[in-house]
Amino acid sequence: MSDVPNQFEKVIYEVSDRVATVTLNRPECLNAFDHGPGSMEDELIRALELSDRQDDVRCTIVTGAGCVFSAGGDIGARTPKQTAVDWYAFNELDDGANERIRRMSKPVIGAINGMCYGAAFVLATHLDLLVAVEHARFGLIETRFGSSGADTLAFLVGPQWAKFLALSGEIISADKAREIGLVLEVFPEDVFTDKVRDLGRRIAAMPRDAVILNRRVVNASLAAMGWDANKEAARALNAITNSVANIAEGVDGRRFNEVLKNEGWREFKELRDKPFASPWLD
Repeated sequence: MSDVPNQFEKVIYEVSDRVATVTLNRPECLNAFDHGPGSMEDELIRALELSDRQDDVRCTIVTGAGCVFSAGGDIGARTPKQTAVDWYAFNELDDGANERIRRMSKPVIGAINGMCYGAAFVLATHLDLLVAVEHARFGLIETRFGSSGADTLAFLVGPQWAKFLALSGEIISADKAREIGLVLEVFPEDVFTDKVRDLGRRIAAMPRDAVILNRRVVNASLAAMGWDANKEAARALNAITNSVANIAEGVDGRRFNEVLKNEGWREFKELRDKPFASPWLD
């Protein structure tokens, strides 16, 4: 394993066999994403850009520390935003980070080793290949309290599944994610890490220039299908959605933001998740 300067605090960066591995490393909060300078999101992007520059790296894997990929956005670390304009500025930074991944030259594999919710789910849809452990779960859980995040899904799973995930708040299994085309393959935990690393090594063994250019051909197809135009519209529409979420109410009429502020995370989570305790899908 090659030596890399320790320049990160919230991710772990390692290189072996021409494959870099970036591990989201905030296990104390289930690898929840904070945003802005010095955040885990910022460090993830900088680590990916480092791997993209390194001549001895041909492919990168992103995974999570512990038994989860990421629980989503770190609600406790959010800076209050009052208007749609405030949210639009945030969306530009957040989605800009995701788009930086797509603009890189080398492929990125998402090794989804557990729950992958909300902001993490959105980020994962910008990676090139997703491989999941069999106990992984996926969902736009932040839509349950009125937030956004569905804009990339229609390109990957079609409009009906994209609407279902955004409008129902349902959490889906790794097998269901494979069935609808969200993930490439699902593996048992005892072989998951080895299978992901083997995929990385196989990609790293391919001719470098062809990998870079073939990846761009597929991304160009997404662009031709309207990816970029969709992103422009989504930044504005998501800003409106998130600003309205400030007054979103749970099933008992209490506002989510007031419950979080006055009663704390436990009550907020109960209000958010209670109507969905029984899954709709088997």
